[in-house]
Amino acid sequence: MKILVINPVGTPIWDELTLKHLKQVANPGTEIVVKSLPQGPETIESEFDKALAERHVVEVVARELLSGREKYDAVMINCFDDPGVKALREVVRDALVLGIGETSITAALMLGFSIAIISTGRESKAIYRRRAAELGLLDRVVYAGGINLPVLKLREDETATLKALEEEGRRAVEEYGAEVIVLGCGGMVGMAQELSRRLRVPVVDPTITTFKVTEALVVAGLKHSHIYAPPHAIKRFQALTKSCK
Repeated sequence: MKILVINPVGTPIWDELTLKHLKQVANPGTEIVVKSLPQGPETIESEFDKALAERHVVEVVARELLSGREKYDAVMINCFDDPGVKALREVVRDALVLGIGETSITAALMLGFSIAIISTGRESKAIYRRRAAELGLLDRVVYAGGINLPVLKLREDETATLKALEEEGRRAVEEYGAEVIVLGCGGMVGMAQELSRRLRVPVVDPTITTFKVTEALVVAGLKHSHIYAPPHAIKRFQALTKSCK
């Protein structure tokens, strides 16, 4: 199978790191293509950033899927805010589309009742409480918070980042009763296993978890329902290919 992974930011700095970690867990025969955006916000840390990125995400996917040069079995949007995922599900017919936010939260529900989401920045609390409400999970997401580091600083000192995540995770477990922690940023890829060891609870890596779910759904032959997909949106999506060349 062939999976297109989009880092939905206007910088390629995450591409090599993402590919490295996904190759470590990929099934034999799975081909991975990782792409960032030619333009767009450097990070997605707010609803405004997400809105800025979404059109560029759709354009990149349109170019890749409709150009005729490549055939993909699935598209994975590697940002916890899932920019463009709902729009792409309306118009992409031949490939599965998953985002790491919705998928990793859903996977966490199978590992415990009380879930915590830990991302970056104090604003995360409001953002991911809203996300929990949208998913109908306010009774399951008992804590949402963020470490005091911006996304672009996450990999500068990984020891310090792990320490900050551990402190926030311990708070979620001990004070709020979280049984499972979901890391709320693709930039934290590869950190979940060590955090799980320290905290002694399951810690979900959204990038790796979503990738493995993607592989499983492709093998199972499953894609999104299009029974109510608007035909005019599909035509506009196809027209994007010409404007993106």
